[in-house]
Amino acid sequence: MTIANLLDLVYILCDLLGVGFGANVLLRLLHGELLHNSAVFFLRSVLAASIIGLFLPSHHSPATHAVSMLSVYVSGVAIVAWKKFHLVGAWYSVFALSTTVILHLSVLVAIAPATRASSPFAVLVPVQSNPTLALSQYIIMTLFAGLTILAVKGRAKHGR
Repeated sequence: MTIANLLDLVYILCDLLGVGFGANVLLRLLHGELLHNSAVFFLRSVLAASIIGLFLPSHHSPATHAVSMLSVYVSGVAIVAWKKFHLVGAWYSVFALSTTVILHLSVLVAIAPATRASSPFAVLVPVQSNPTLALSQYIIMTLFAGLTILAVKGRAKHGR
């Protein structure tokens, strides 16, 4: 196993952890609450995945570096909204938007290896044409856009 393969494996594992913790954070945000431990584990795992993604060879997956950098920046915004401004006022909405964007990016990263021809998961995923892949990404994006709106409204709906 090469260093690149090991980094790729750790990258995917951290990302999958981030998706799991992120789903929990998003569910809590939809109810207008936030569990400290879930948010910490979510942000730590996606930051770890993002930093590892920056060390992956650029020819491995060209979009990995862009998604990793975007995830680091958006994670920084979420941390500032949470730790510096304590989710007061508009900062709750900033946090909800940031965490949903980070989770969306993590989901896209999690499904990307399955669609690569060189992936061991390629046999499980039907060959997708560009229109089919674009449609599935559009559906995921639309789902996350709706979840973002609901998460931002979660606190107001529950009077917190």
